[in-house]
Amino acid sequence: MDITVVNLNPCIDWQWTTPSFVYGGMNRAHGGERYAAGKGINVCIALKNIGLDPLCTGFNFKENGAIITNALDTYDVRHDFVTVDGAVRVNIKLYDTATGTMTELNQPGAHVPKKTLAEFCEKIKTAPNRFAKSPHQQILVLSGSMPAGVPAETYERLCRVWPGLVILDADGEALRMALAGDKPPYCIKPNLFELESSFGVKLPCKEDIASFCRDLIRTYGVAMICVSMGADGAVLVTGSAAYYVSAQQLTVRGVQGAGDAMVAGLTYGLVQSMHESELLRMASAAAAASVVQEGTLMCTREGFEKFLGAMASPHIMQHL
Repeated sequence: MDITVVNLNPCIDWQWTTPSFVYGGMNRAHGGERYAAGKGINVCIALKNIGLDPLCTGFNFKENGAIITNALDTYDVRHDFVTVDGAVRVNIKLYDTATGTMTELNQPGAHVPKKTLAEFCEKIKTAPNRFAKSPHQQILVLSGSMPAGVPAETYERLCRVWPGLVILDADGEALRMALAGDKPPYCIKPNLFELESSFGVKLPCKEDIASFCRDLIRTYGVAMICVSMGADGAVLVTGSAAYYVSAQQLTVRGVQGAGDAMVAGLTYGLVQSMHESELLRMASAAAAASVVQEGTLMCTREGFEKFLGAMASPHIMQHL
């Protein structure tokens, strides 16, 4: 099964660590690790690490885009970007070891002209392998924010032209418009904050999350919703059932990229034609194998298999 991953807004992450972050005060930081990143790039690296061969596409920028392509080359990830004038955005990540929290300062990204966006959308429209036995089994992963000049309806547009399955990891207007489009994504993977803020709701427990996701499925026709809740575990809801898996006890070294690893785990499970409950195990194991890595490093195959073997089967919350 072919996997194409879209990263419209790549970035360079500078992660610094402080023993106890002081808001408004002076902080002594150490580390200073630099990573090529962006949600789609993280997904590609995680997929490659666990044994698949994705193609990374989207936009890259002339001034310092070699940092992105060099990183992908290091992991032997195939890439085919549309090049844009300007520079890749730089994000600052401040990790507080005392509380285990990350403070982020994210740049918006350089402007993408309309003609360049049109060129990319045409690339996606013609990308599926027309010689495949079943082009409908090809997966498109749409993940992350959009740079200036790229409207919120872009993900909806890409869902519409792709013949196969689409996994969407986005929030806000981009998520709402994709769900309401003529061809909604097959699966969406918001975290709890993104789900609540995108729809203006408060979901205090996993039962409320499952109920709200069930309503989204019935309203928009999306097949599957996976909601990550950090240390509180994750929920996966389909048209027939809702599942919950608790988070494993582990030493967290880097929370950045856990959601991207979950997307990779879901994709891996779909490629293997696994049962829906097993998809949640795949996603959760990949996330666990990522957060034990330093900074924004993604899960390894060894870590993925380790946490997968230690993880209990998801609990069936309810049949819908």
